[in-house]
Amino acid sequence: MLDRRRSPVVPTAAGARLLEAGREILQNCNAVKAELKTIATPKLLRFGVLQSLSSRQVSKLLGSFRDTHSHVAIEVCDALSEQLVEMLTEQQLDAVLTILDESASKFASRVLFKEPYVLAVPIAHRFAQRESVTPADLEGEPFIVRTGRDKFLDASHSLVTRGIKIRVVYKTAQIDRTLALIAAGVGLSFIPAHLATPAVKQVQVADMDFSRMCGLLCSRERENDLQEFIEFAESYCWMV
Repeated sequence: MLDRRRSPVVPTAAGARLLEAGREILQNCNAVKAELKTIATPKLLRFGVLQSLSSRQVSKLLGSFRDTHSHVAIEVCDALSEQLVEMLTEQQLDAVLTILDESASKFASRVLFKEPYVLAVPIAHRFAQRESVTPADLEGEPFIVRTGRDKFLDASHSLVTRGIKIRVVYKTAQIDRTLALIAAGVGLSFIPAHLATPAVKQVQVADMDFSRMCGLLCSRERENDLQEFIEFAESYCWMV
């Protein structure tokens, strides 16, 4: 398949075609090897989730992503906002779903949804029969205050700055404990609107507009590597 009458020796027409076919076979083999390697050792995504986000929404997001991206292995942990930022800074996580506040400026970020806060009351409370209350109505009411960096505290502090005196009867960083205490009639609290539970009624507070912006954070160095997940999360239908 070589034309030896020339100098240097060159392939004949048949030889050139064989060479081209050989290159195609080699490229296909390399592509198959790369695919098999990906399947054998899937890309790992270490993902952090804010504790107070909806378990239903987070599980649907991750489940939907895994259904369509089987080549990506996911490890998930949940924590408080400040803990997630620290873990991301120390490269213990690749991306986090959390509140976007002043700490987000040093990371690549994507806004995903905005979530309002509402007043949560026990279903037996007199406010449970009303669609809304005024800040003045909350004078002297027992309150469960959330600790940590979140808008929970901002809402409670807003009452204080308006001269509304509330009784803080419990402080906790646990959202499930907050809901349980409300349901038990221990006190009222401001919670994200998605946290619906049968024993707790959500009531609007007139002239108080509190919300949190939630989204993805990742290191700027990893942004391109995580583009597949970022685009999926941006296109996901967030129902909050």
